[in-house]
Amino acid sequence: MRQIITLEKEIAFKTMVGEITSISLEPDLAFINDSEIEGNLVISGTYKMTEASTLEEEFNYKIPVEIMLTTSLDEEKRRIDINNFTYAIVNEEALEVKVEVLIEGLEKIDVDVIEEDSEEVLEEESEEEVLEEEKVELLEDVREESLDEESKEDDIEVLKTEDEETNDDILPSFDDMSNKITEEQATASLSESGGVEVMVNNENNKEVMDSIFSAFANTEETYATYSVYILREDDNLEEVMAKYKTNRDTLAEYNDLDNLKIGTKLIIPTAITEANEG
Repeated sequence: MRQIITLEKEIAFKTMVGEITSISLEPDLAFINDSEIEGNLVISGTYKMTEASTLEEEFNYKIPVEIMLTTSLDEEKRRIDINNFTYAIVNEEALEVKVEVLIEGLEKIDVDVIEEDSEEVLEEESEEEVLEEEKVELLEDVREESLDEESKEDDIEVLKTEDEETNDDILPSFDDMSNKITEEQATASLSESGGVEVMVNNENNKEVMDSIFSAFANTEETYATYSVYILREDDNLEEVMAKYKTNRDTLAEYNDLDNLKIGTKLIIPTAITEANEG
């Protein structure tokens, strides 16, 4: 730090001042603490009351000085000096002096302030770390939720696929049945109700039917005809049972009657005796 402070003072003489014959400035300034300076500027010399006078008079004045700095200076690195000194006679009655005081030094580092600043920085860094951790945790939660959603969708898709495969096993298409059953073993026709009806002519074809209707393995098969009826908007289950001469218990062995809706494929078995009578 380097700072110049200008001090101005007008010194009144007791007599007329015609000429300053000699003048000196002796600074008596010192630091009283890290940021305050006190002392005196001692101005002394000789003068004549008139320029033509041969007599010289002496003068000596002390100018008190107090300087307050805005910063604190290190005790070992500071100094006070006079940068410049000028004077002038005013109206032959006073002496006007201007003194430039030079102050140099190294600014003192406040350890307490540094510690407080360091603590504030650490607190800010700690808060930033906490926010960053919370951000990372939030992103991980969002990612886990996303993965859970994808996993659920995958599970749903798998379940749908299994259901479709099961329905394909239980309800084979007409083309698949035609490939497995020859014209001599079975005939197929579309019923007026919109269902598909497969007729088996004799019991020798039971092995073929067991292959097609693999889902019926847990039941004792006594049927020769299996009708597949697709439910439509105005259909009534009672009317369908009456049409195919069956009952609810028989339908329940092959269908989920609690979850019927438009488009549901009902498997309707017909007993061998009924098929023969027909």
